[in-house]
Amino acid sequence: MCAAKNGLDVTSLFRTPNNRFFADSLVEARSKLMGPMVASGAGSLFQLTATLERGGRIGLLADQRYKGGVLVPFFGHLADTNPLIAKLARQYECNVYGARAIRLPNQRFRLEITDPLDLPRDADGHIDVAKATAVIQDVVESWIREHPEQWIWFHRRWRLGKKTRFSDPARGTKHRRQPNRTNTA
Repeated sequence: MCAAKNGLDVTSLFRTPNNRFFADSLVEARSKLMGPMVASGAGSLFQLTATLERGGRIGLLADQRYKGGVLVPFFGHLADTNPLIAKLARQYECNVYGARAIRLPNQRFRLEITDPLDLPRDADGHIDVAKATAVIQDVVESWIREHPEQWIWFHRRWRLGKKTRFSDPARGTKHRRQPNRTNTA
């Protein structure tokens, strides 16, 4: 809302609520206050990249569980995390900023935006997606530790599923082990 109020073009990605009637009303109200919004799902990536290609800004939530994402440390546990922010930063060489709203008394908020994050790079000079995703989660974790009363999750953030995992110490992450696909016949 603050970005739109100050004339910044920020396209926000959101998950459509399950209640369709509520969803339409919510999107309409938020669009008036927040500017362009893109529903997650088929075609959303194309809309986000088109925004970046024309020099616009995008807003994505970084504290959500993402099945099949990159496993990075979050509060001392591995968490499936969406690598999209880091992937887009790598592809478009764009800055990544952290942004949070702090609840204040009397129904007010303070918006805080970080300086551009210093995202790790690989040997070729490209943004390292797994390590950059971990840096982004470190920022979110530090905010939550500072103001734990500000965060509520309605999902199981650390649910990893039943697949086995293996460590990759060079990357500081863990990944899903790929099934053995050798032919035994």
